[in-house]
Amino acid sequence: MSVLTSPSAVSTTPSCVWTSLTHDLKERAIQLMAQLAFNQIADQSGWFTKESDHVQPSQQHKNPA
Repeated sequence: MSVLTSPSAVSTTPSCVWTSLTHDLKERAIQLMAQLAFNQIADQSGWFTKESDHVQPSQQHKNPA
């Protein structure tokens, strides 16, 4: 009798996954991680809310016609 293992029980290391990715997928993964890091830092510092304090409202020109 053989022991069956489910696919989720098989352990795969991150380095094995990384080496199997194409160059495009690696590039996309790096971009996503950079975006996540930026969003985390911006959220913690309140950068998104602070930016709106420096925005000048645009002037609406009325059409004289």
